[in-house]
Amino acid sequence: MSTPATPQADTPVPPKVDPDSMTLRAPPRPVVRLNRRMLALGAGTLAAAVLGGTLWSLQTHKRERNPATELYNVDRVSRAESLDQLPKDYSKIPVPVKPTIPVLGEPLPGDLGPAILSAERQRQANVSAAYNDPAHADRLTRLRDAEEAARSTVFFRSSGNGAKSAATVTTASAGSPSVSVSGNQPFNPMTPTSATAQAVDPTAAQNRQEQKAAFVANASDTATRNLASLQMPASPYQVMAGTVIPAALVTGINSDLPGQVIANVTEAVYDTATGRYLLIPQGSRLIGRYDSQVSFGQRRVLLVWTRLILPDTSSIALDRLPGIDPAGYAGLEDGVDWHWDRILAGAALSTLLGVGAELAAPDRGGSDGKVIVAIRQGAQDTVNQVGQEITKRNMSIQPTLTIRPGFPMRVMVSKDLVLRPYQPLFFVRGSSQ
Repeated sequence: MSTPATPQADTPVPPKVDPDSMTLRAPPRPVVRLNRRMLALGAGTLAAAVLGGTLWSLQTHKRERNPATELYNVDRVSRAESLDQLPKDYSKIPVPVKPTIPVLGEPLPGDLGPAILSAERQRQANVSAAYNDPAHADRLTRLRDAEEAARSTVFFRSSGNGAKSAATVTTASAGSPSVSVSGNQPFNPMTPTSATAQAVDPTAAQNRQEQKAAFVANASDTATRNLASLQMPASPYQVMAGTVIPAALVTGINSDLPGQVIANVTEAVYDTATGRYLLIPQGSRLIGRYDSQVSFGQRRVLLVWTRLILPDTSSIALDRLPGIDPAGYAGLEDGVDWHWDRILAGAALSTLLGVGAELAAPDRGGSDGKVIVAIRQGAQDTVNQVGQEITKRNMSIQPTLTIRPGFPMRVMVSKDLVLRPYQPLFFVRGSSQ
């Protein structure tokens, strides 16, 4: 027998899901934000710290000053015995004794008196003036001109049959000038010539630097022993040669024109022997000159100092003391203007003129007349010469050297300076009254 099937209980049907609430993606991670209160609190704390630090830095604080330590013991200085024997001031300098003039005896029979000697000299002068030959003076003048022309370095051009030849005059070092001339005729300085002299090349004159070499003695000395003897100090208040005076420029320097320059002493200078006496105080003024003749490639300004003025208006003339930089090199170096704008502009203008001259050149295969060809050739040569002259002028411009005011420098003492212990003159006058 089969058992009848029992009916199953009715299961509830779930409701439909709203399609808008169905998501196809995973939910994003929540964003972490800073708390506004914490940001405001941090900003306020930082502002308070900055304000407190500013107020603290503006307050005056008493600092303990450590006593300055002497790096050099000036109390125990070995003093030369010869310095103790010198006078303490100028009033105790002994007066030099004038040499006594020897008394002459009675004149001898053959002696000539002053009147006779004067008459003899006057007669000789009159005789020489009366027999002065103008031709002889003219001959001497021509000889002198010929020697100067032989020693000079110039170029001569002589034209013959349309050809040009250059003659160069060279100078021999043995004293007698040797002249080498290349031309149609030998060079004779005593006879007139139709050759025209050209100016010396400015670039060659700059490279020789003859004016810089004038500062160095070129005389050779063959002595093996020094002829000078030991010199005793003239005064205990001396600034010896080799001392360096620190200073700074008050006025600037521009090498376009020559001029004077002023500097102030930045450190006090004491005597060389003991270092106790103040001779050149800080603030003293130096007056000098600088060299405005600059050669191509030069970067340093050459200057010398000719006078020193102390703060109490007392002064001393200096024997052209050289100016050096803090490292000890001669001259000062700051700014250099090479004038490249003018040089490049001149080169560009010369190039344009050269191109125009080439374009104006006549065509050799053309049928132009001789007059037109001559005009074109003359115009081409003229334009080419103008371009070359412009380029040469621009290349010969010397660079401009500039030194700013306040530039540090040093003055090298080349000769001993005899001074006095510095004490303002107005103080001495006030105390004497």
